[in-house]
Amino acid sequence: MGAYCPFCGSDVDPDQAQPGSLPGTVHCPTCRQEIDLPGSSPVFTPPPVMPAMEQAPPPLPGPPWEGEGGFFARLLHTTGQVLFHPVRFFSAPARPGYAWALSYGLILGTLGQACNVFWGHALGNDYVSLRSAILGLIFAPFLVIITTFVTTWVVHFCLWILRGTSNGVQATFRVMAYGQATALLLAVPYVGVALAAVWGLVVAIGGLAAAHGTGRWRAFWSLFLPMILFFGIIMAVVLIMLAVGVGSVFLEHLRGLPGSI
Repeated sequence: MGAYCPFCGSDVDPDQAQPGSLPGTVHCPTCRQEIDLPGSSPVFTPPPVMPAMEQAPPPLPGPPWEGEGGFFARLLHTTGQVLFHPVRFFSAPARPGYAWALSYGLILGTLGQACNVFWGHALGNDYVSLRSAILGLIFAPFLVIITTFVTTWVVHFCLWILRGTSNGVQATFRVMAYGQATALLLAVPYVGVALAAVWGLVVAIGGLAAAHGTGRWRAFWSLFLPMILFFGIIMAVVLIMLAVGVGSVFLEHLRGLPGSI
């Protein structure tokens, strides 16, 4: 079957024409244009397949307390994550501001103080009277707020000295506020205080390391430096008082010697 050149109108014999650059095409012997043979369809070269890009992992969900759902469900879910998965919890993104973390810390911290006061009065401790127990419950929220903010600034300053603050003070505040979840351990009689102290230290170290992306040793020393400084100041005061007392006794002794003025 012959071909017809659309450019110059010449008849083209496919058997004698020079093949074109693509399959199913020939060159017209008259105008040298490349034409398609009858019954052939243009051949399209598929575009190269690009390698699939690696999909970024989905972002970690935020704290349940800052999400949707029932009050107690969010409270219990958040408490479980803080107590048993502190690194994962404080690595997740959170809402900006202090309100959410403060509200959670205020609830759990006040509840823990209430448990502590209850067991102190129920077990018959002499230093916990009914009046002091009531006053402790009234002032517990204020104590939790003051303690959380003061601890945040002190720990953040120590962590800054150790060059471990990759994020702002809000990250440290979240660790201190959500770390009030360990106050629930005060509901355990006799050993609740010790459990809350030890587990609170574990949560704080893991939380600070995750929140600031720093090493756990820096987080550890940022918590112990204030204690060392505090006890160092107390020891210095005690030594000064002892020195003054010994000096006073020594002077009185000298005054009592014969010939002294």
